[in-house]
Amino acid sequence: MQLKDKVALVTGGTSGIGAATARRFAREGAWTYVLGRNAQNGEAVVQEILGFGGKARFVSCDVASEEDIERAFNAVIGKAGTVDVLFNCAGVAPSGTIEELCTDLWKKTFAINVESVYHFSRLAVPVMRKAGGGTIINVSSSAGTVGAWGMHLYAASKGAVVQLSRSMAADYARENIRVNCLCPGATLTPMMDQLGAEGMQEFAKMIPAGRMASPDEIANVALFLAGDQSSFMFGSTVLVDGGFTAI
Repeated sequence: MQLKDKVALVTGGTSGIGAATARRFAREGAWTYVLGRNAQNGEAVVQEILGFGGKARFVSCDVASEEDIERAFNAVIGKAGTVDVLFNCAGVAPSGTIEELCTDLWKKTFAINVESVYHFSRLAVPVMRKAGGGTIINVSSSAGTVGAWGMHLYAASKGAVVQLSRSMAADYARENIRVNCLCPGATLTPMMDQLGAEGMQEFAKMIPAGRMASPDEIANVALFLAGDQSSFMFGSTVLVDGGFTAI
């Protein structure tokens, strides 16, 4: 087991990539803390993990709130005593150009997509330092590395996550705190539902692989970044996008 007896905290863990990653970490032996707003979905993920013999707990958390982040993080520390793996996955994907977006949505999106990464990492780094190291994986997007038509706010926020990850990695590498950035492409999650069935089919045609990813395919890469097999990766931006940014 690659994460045996490790403590993993997964934000956005109640659905999509976050839920798939929580399950994957738990299958590899991690004590997995599933964070999110939807208690029903979160408890369902936990029950699934317990069902296959894994270890997990749900902790409610609104990542748009600094106070709630601190409460949730402290709840994990109170139970587990440490955090070995932080998977910052919570995010939203609003569409719109700068002319169509409103200031409130801009601020809310950055609070969820960027500031939550900052707040959780700020809390986790001292804990990892005390433990002699740890791993932080920040989830960005292929849209954080190239332009995304009609999604100006989403691309801007995910680009910020890429640069924050690189900068954190440069500072904390010598303390054995590995920070890397996972950039999924189009993935079959509830976030994609806004496209509709026809829209998703058209999107898939633009991907060299000819299809979208499953959440489990992204979770497999998250596991690689969390475990010792990626021990010399610091500040990497890992694209898992079916070749979308290769063309």
